[in-house]
Formats: sequence, structure tokens, C-alpha cells
Amino acid sequence: MNPYKMVIAVANQKGGCAKTTTAVNLATALAEGDPRQRLPARKVLLVDLDPQGNCSTSFGVEKRHLKRTVNDLLMNDSGEEMNVIEDFLLPPEQLTTAMRRAWAAEYPDKKKVPDHIKVNNLWLLPSDIHLSGAEIELSTRIGRETRLKEALASIEEDFDYIIIDTPPSLGLLTINALAAARWVIVPVQAEFYALEGMSLLMNSIKLVQRRINPHLKLLGIVMTMVLAKSKLSISVCNEVNKHFARQVFKTMIQRLVKIAEAPSEGSPTVILHSPNNKTSGRGSHQYWTLAKEVHQRVQIIRKKPGINEIPRIRRDQLKA
Repeated sequence: MNPYKMVIAVANQKGGCAKTTTAVNLATALAEGDPRQRLPARKVLLVDLDPQGNCSTSFGVEKRHLKRTVNDLLMNDSGEEMNVIEDFLLPPEQLTTAMRRAWAAEYPDKKKVPDHIKVNNLWLLPSDIHLSGAEIELSTRIGRETRLKEALASIEEDFDYIIIDTPPSLGLLTINALAAARWVIVPVQAEFYALEGMSLLMNSIKLVQRRINPHLKLLGIVMTMVLAKSKLSISVCNEVNKHFARQVFKTMIQRLVKIAEAPSEGSPTVILHSPNNKTSGRGSHQYWTLAKEVHQRVQIIRKKPGINEIPRIRRDQLKA
């Protein structure tokens, strides 16, 4: 196992902390890239490990039409290696079609879907409600904690980043994500109750490190749902910085209407809105800035052992 592979679980056992929103927008921004921000485009896989399937909804994917999902992958007991990329993943072209269809449905009076409603270099391993029974079904199966790790092993080398969105619990699905990941990003809502859950999550990460995945490390903590004028938000952010100063990303994600509305339009906010500090683009700007900060942190991590891998997009071009 290469500890420098960027398999990242976005995890927090508390719901409502913008975990899925962070996973979706971070994965999209890393895949798209932006030369103006010195953020290179990368080949990214987004894994939806939440039974609610909100990652799929964020791209306008109609879950009732999905033929195969991550649930089928986890429940595979055949012992045969499966063609994950062709049989399970939704490619950028399919995601773009779903996004444009969702946008057109949301704005039926508009004659044309904007050209920027598209996504490049991003694949999605979708989920649906059938995954809700996985906790019980996996409990009696061999290798229940490492099912996802085994499923991703065959395609790990095909992507620069694999981002895993986890459910809001510390059950078997989240354990599978932490067992498969090398790194963890923890979104923390800037509210009082979020502080209580931090110690529980950190203990769970240490437990997984000790018993299942010794390579697992904390990549960073991102403060979300921040109210700039709230004394409580500021107090919580200061408290988290006090205990995890080096791990906390400088970028904070505010509680903004445009971020919350984005899923109804079938596209991540980093695609829908041009990044700027105005009202409409503020959320997009914050997630683009977070993606750049993640990329920079990854570059520092890889610089120490002298790792300089060829980006997968470039590698695919050379093969072609």
C-alpha cells in the first residue's frame, strides 16, 4: 500500500456539516482545475458511500435509473475481479448530460443550457437507498471492513484523487471508507455540538489506524457553515484552531444560500457560479480556494519523499 496515494475520505459522524457538499465541490474543482489559480486539472473519482445518494443528486443523476451502484460492488462475493470502470462508474460525459438535463428542468423558460454546465475528468461511483441495508448485510460477511478497499484496488492507479463521501455515522460503511483511504478530511460545522463529536471521530480514526489501516492520516479539518457575524461561529473556529492548529485549512466555508440551492439545479456550486467575492459567487470562490489549498498540501506531502508522479490525464494522453 502506497501511503502517498491520494485516496481521501471526507468523514464526520455528525450530519448537517456540509460533508457531501464539500466532497462534491472539492472533487469537481480538483478535476476541472483552474490555471488562473495555479490549480492543475486532475483525474478524479468521487465515491458516494452514503445511502442517501446525495452525491449523485448533486450532478442531476436520477437514481432510479442507475443499473449498478457501490452497493453491488460491496456485496460481491463471487471472488472474481470486476470491471469497475466500465460497469460501475458514471463517466464525465454521462454526468454532463445529467447536469444539463437537470438545469433545463429547473429553468424550463430558458432556451439554452449555459455552456459552462459540464464537467471534465470526473468519474462517479454512485449510491442509492439500497445501500442502507449494507450495515446489516456486511456484518456477517468475510472481510466486511475492507470491501471498499478491495474494490478500489484495481482502479487506484487510474486516478490522481479518489474522494470518498461517507455517511453521517461511524458504522461499517464509514469504517470501509477509512480502511480504503490514506487521508481524511474532516468538515466541522461551526456550532457548539460539533466540538463534542470531534473527540469521538478522532478516537475512531486512531482505532482504525491501530487495527485496520496504519497508513491513515489526517489531511486537514475544514470549518463549514460559518456565520461571519456570529460570535458562536467565531468561538468554535478559534477553539478548533487552538487544538488542531496545523491541521485546520485556512479556507472557511460560510453558510450561504447559493451553496444550499446548487443541488436543486443539478450541478455543484463551483460549476454553477463564477468564483468571486460577490453574493452569487462567494461559495464557489471558497470551494475553489479550498481545492487549491488541498492541492498545495498534497504537493508538500509528496515533496518530502521526492514523489513526482505523471498526472493521469497526461498519462492517458501518452497512451492514446
